[in-house]
Amino acid sequence: MRSSFILKIFISGLLFFAPAVMAHSQDCTDYHQYHCAYADYTFFYSRQSKSFLFRKGQTAEVQIVAYAGEEYYLSVCGARKLGTIRFRIISDDNDRTVLFDNAENEYQSSVSFVNEATSNLIIELSTAEGSSKESKDTGCLGLVVQFKKVQ
Repeated sequence: MRSSFILKIFISGLLFFAPAVMAHSQDCTDYHQYHCAYADYTFFYSRQSKSFLFRKGQTAEVQIVAYAGEEYYLSVCGARKLGTIRFRIISDDNDRTVLFDNAENEYQSSVSFVNEATSNLIIELSTAEGSSKESKDTGCLGLVVQFKKVQ
């Protein structure tokens, strides 16, 4: 009898608090598709594009494959409250050579490049302000990857 009463209280509490927790979460699914800049119509959308729920001071890495003979267009965007978004293109090898850093280019939000040999790349995304452990302020961040054949 007592365990039945405790179970009813537990389920009632769960039903009461679950909507509050769900309302606080933010859905960033497909954020990149609706908020990031796209290149012109000659580029194709790549399924390597992604969206993230981000916090100030957070860093994330996305691995992509860039195929030989293709031009790539990368674009990042994010919620204003995240502040400045930094992205770097890094070779995915033992040296981890930085191929591009938008911090050296006035934090531009997009870049295009031609890939001469198929290679694995890491796209490192980060927000500069704050500490991810201190900040509870979250927002969506998106990465669009597009490509086209080089003629």
